[in-house]
Amino acid sequence: MTTTRTGGALTQTPRYPTDSELVEAQASLLAALLQRVGYALWQAAECEDTLAHYVVTRVRSSRGIGEAGGCALLEQVRKKTFGSLLKELKKAGVLESDLEQRLGPLLDERNWLVHRAKRESRGVLNDLAKLDRLVARLDHLAEEATDLNQILAVRLEEYIVTAGVDRAMIDREAARLIAEWGYF
Repeated sequence: MTTTRTGGALTQTPRYPTDSELVEAQASLLAALLQRVGYALWQAAECEDTLAHYVVTRVRSSRGIGEAGGCALLEQVRKKTFGSLLKELKKAGVLESDLEQRLGPLLDERNWLVHRAKRESRGVLNDLAKLDRLVARLDHLAEEATDLNQILAVRLEEYIVTAGVDRAMIDREAARLIAEWGYF
């Protein structure tokens, strides 16, 4: 509100934001939204990469393949899409039903984000209710991908320990990768 004195009377008039203030506010909203889009996509990609490891370890590799052979196989499998990886794991019967039931909807949400979200969300910055729903959907996608990635990683580790890989070696390799990737 702006207060002015006209004669002896005080008058209050509302202060409306300037065009530049509106543009700045909208740019801030867009930046926050795109940060969430990026995070959700990143988490879905992390889960996809873990699925690739799952395919290599549980479906395609054989005992004694060696590190070089395993890495070459992993690079080949990483070229597959999330959907192709999930289909291969389902066909091989190596995913527990609870994971299958959660990974299917995650794939649908990932595909929505990559292929339709932008088109379906036009004008979202001008509709706060729509923006809130979009942010909630993105946050849910990111949380579900993160949760599933952790579950897959734990189950994969349990599998390889059962197959005879030393847990201390797994821990050393995990620590090396964490440091290399700059996560800690």
